[in-house]
Amino acid sequence: MFRWFSDRAARREAGNKIYDAIVAQSRAQVFYMRCGVPDTLFGRFDMLVIHMFIVLQNLRKLGGREGELLGRDVIEAFIREMDSMVRDLGVGDLGVPKEVQKIANIFFAQLTVYIEAMEKRDPKNLAEAIRKSFQSAEPGARVSELELTNYVIESIKMIGVLPLNLLLQGNIQFPDVRGIRNVG
Repeated sequence: MFRWFSDRAARREAGNKIYDAIVAQSRAQVFYMRCGVPDTLFGRFDMLVIHMFIVLQNLRKLGGREGELLGRDVIEAFIREMDSMVRDLGVGDLGVPKEVQKIANIFFAQLTVYIEAMEKRDPKNLAEAIRKSFQSAEPGARVSELELTNYVIESIKMIGVLPLNLLLQGNIQFPDVRGIRNVG
């Protein structure tokens, strides 16, 4: 069944498609208009991390080597985009690896915070992690952390039942933020 995962090129293509779906969803205007996410470099990065977390949680559930490999390919797509972004911002070739490493460290640290918050099985822990993440970069940010928490929890559930073939094609259906019920 999972023989597909042994083909590195196919996995990389799927990782890119999944990452593209993550980026598209993280840029949805509803987060910036309704949820109070700052429409800044930091706000957009935080939304990207949240969506990476949502998808990576589901890839972990695939279990074993398959989920790990596909998750790695999604993260590699993220790192390639960060490399390109840093170059676009005018960082010279010698400084790019250092800047990308800083971004990766922030990403993995925040991912760990979200994972630990979810493992406590109390939405209030995740809401607090989300609030702190946004306020660490922008102290005046007034995001709707409860609405985002509900969105994250519903997204994990919704993607968790998504057929694998749709996920591999990057056809990820996220819930509508406006329709999320309070789970906290």
